[in-house]
Order: sequence, then C-alpha cells, then structure tokens
Amino acid sequence: MGDLIKRNMSLIVTNQFLTVLADSIFTISIMWYMYEITGSPLSSALITAVGSLSSVFIAPFIGVLVDRREPKSSMQIGYLAMVIVGVFLALAYLFWLDGVAFAIYVALIIHDICMTFIGPAKNKLLPRIVGVHRIVKVNGYISSTSSTASLIGQAISGVLISIMGFVGVMLFHSGVYVVASILLIFVINIAAPKEEGEQIDTSEKKKTSMFSEMKEGWAVLLKNRAIFKLTLLGSAMNATTIAGALAVVLITDHYGGNAFQFGLFGAFAAVSSILIGLIADKATSFAKPAIVMFLTVSVSGIAFMSMGLTTAIYLGILFFVIMNVLMTVYGILYSALLIILVEDKFRGRVFTLNSAIASFLMPGFAIAGGFIAEWGIPVNYLFVGAGIWVLLLSFYILLDPDIRGIEKVSGE
Repeated sequence: MGDLIKRNMSLIVTNQFLTVLADSIFTISIMWYMYEITGSPLSSALITAVGSLSSVFIAPFIGVLVDRREPKSSMQIGYLAMVIVGVFLALAYLFWLDGVAFAIYVALIIHDICMTFIGPAKNKLLPRIVGVHRIVKVNGYISSTSSTASLIGQAISGVLISIMGFVGVMLFHSGVYVVASILLIFVINIAAPKEEGEQIDTSEKKKTSMFSEMKEGWAVLLKNRAIFKLTLLGSAMNATTIAGALAVVLITDHYGGNAFQFGLFGAFAAVSSILIGLIADKATSFAKPAIVMFLTVSVSGIAFMSMGLTTAIYLGILFFVIMNVLMTVYGILYSALLIILVEDKFRGRVFTLNSAIASFLMPGFAIAGGFIAEWGIPVNYLFVGAGIWVLLLSFYILLDPDIRGIEKVSGE
C-alpha cells in the first residue's frame, strides 16, 4: 500500500506540474498576443477580468457537475476541452485572422471553465489516492511544483513564441494537457468515499435539479461555520486587489524600477513558494490552524504595508517574498481544511462556492484601484491601506470561536 501511495503522489504532483505549466504558457502567450494586435492595455486587463468573472458566475454550477461524477472523469473532461481550445485557437489564427481576438475571448471563457473543473475535482480525488492524513504534505508538494511550473512557464513563454509562433505555442499547450491527462489514467484509488465516513447508497439515486444540488452545497457551506467564515474572510482579504493589481505601477513609479527588477519580484516569490511547499506539513502543523493562520495573515499584512512604506526596491522585494511565503502557507492549510472538513460528495460544490465568494470583490476593486491611480493618488498609499486592512482582519481569526475550534491538522 505504501508503494502505491507514493506512486499516486508522484503521478498527481507531476500531473499538476504539467497543468500549471500549460496554463502559465497559455495565459502569458494570450496576454502578449492580445496586446500586440490591439496595442491596448485594456485588452490585458479584460483577460484578468474574464477569469475572475468566470469564477464568480460559473463556478457554482461546475461544482454541481463535479460532485455528480467520479473526480478523475471530471478532470479528464477538463483536459479534453482545453486540448480542443488550443487547437481551436491555432485554426482561428490560420483561417480567421480577422476574428482571432474574438476567438481568444471565447477560448478564455472555456479555458477558465475547464480549469474550474480540474481544481475541485482534484480536491475530491486527493483523499482517495493518498489518504486524508497526507493531504497537507501532498498539497505542499503540489504548491511547490506548481510554483516551479509557473516560473518555468513565465521564463519560456517568450522563447516559445519566438521559435514556434502563436500556432506552435497553442499546439504545444494542448500537447502538455494530453500528457497530464494520460498520467491520470495510472492513478489508482486506495480509499472509497465511504472510508471517509460516507454512506454509499447502492440503490438508484433520485435525480435532482442542478439548482437543488447547488442549494445543498450552500447548506453544507453554511452549516460548516468555520469554513464559511474563512470563506468570507478570504473574500474580504481579496479587497487588497485594489493595490495588488497595481504592483507594476508600485515598482516603476514608487521604486523607480525597470522590467528586469519587476521580473525579480516574480522570480524570488516563485522560488520562495517552491521551498516553503516542500516543508508545508511542518509549517502548518506546529500549532492549531487558528494560530498558524493568524500568524501568517498578520505578518503578511505588515509586509504588505511595508511594501508601500519603503522606497528601496530590494526591501520591497524582501517584503513581497515574506508576504508570498506566508500566504502560501495559509493557502496550503486552507485548502487542506476544505478537503478534510467537507464530505466527499459535497466537496466540488463547496470548493467552487468558496472560489466564487472569494473572487467576488476582485474585479471591482482592481478597477477601482486603477481609477484611483489615474486620479493621481500615490499607489504606495493603497499598499499601506491594504496592509492595514489585512492586519486588522487577522485578529478576527483569533476572536472567532468557530475558527479557533478547528483541531490541529496533521502532516502525516
């Protein structure tokens, strides 16, 4: 059994590495190409907005579909659709160049829907293939390899575009998803949902409407008060998008940095995420979740605020890395809690509802930050304000009895 678990861990971690690599290459290539053909910064902003809006309005319905199917099947469907997206964009570029911009936005919506399929399905799959007690460790490995994949994707996207062109990159992206999909075939379940305490009804289930099943997901989320409150907390923290979306402005205008130094922010953050992911089980299990979350969020708030207070770019990088490391720990722990505290049959719906609620404020605050910067208000003020906001929110974690009552999560 131990060898089978290790094999499953290797397969799912590699699968997620390839998924993030393909997604990173796709996103960066699309943003670069859209800016090249339109010459408008708004086109890049719309790409980000499309992703956020897809999460808010479509994710809850996808959660129902994920809970209706075996998780590997849901992931395979997502991969198949994303393979088709890459081929579709390649054909659009070759035979419908005048309409390729429209085709890109349509493809983006489909791509984001597919990624929303894969995330919650993966969360349903993990306890079945590695066991509940290894969730934190595996999530740490996935976080580490995903950061590596994102860093590689950012580094090679430009090279791939120059060598292969747009068509080649889209087909390469599809090929990576094919490999990721093939790896899933070799993943073997070691635990059925009933081993997590569920009752399996072998009789034919009565069909219910999608809205009825979505209401069930809402009911489960509301009933699990700790998870629901953490979901609302995540939504409140995402109001910091008012500053975070303007990181490039902070680096260029406030720090006086250049493109190379802007790249250093992402590179150091990615490397730090890789390292912290490897020790995630220890970083998240030294105390009860409420204590770990309070420490990571409060210090992250101070680091966020410090990014706006300092004028030294390398101190800014240091504070950004500190914030990124701590929020990576928070994210790994939070993701593990979503898996451990929610029944298997509801995980897809709860995960996507959580994503929708958490993303709800992001588009509006991102646009608001842009307008505020346009009015001439120094962008570093937004970072200071956002940091103070996060610091204040962190105390809610300590004060709320439901969050404090979550038991310690084991890394093994």
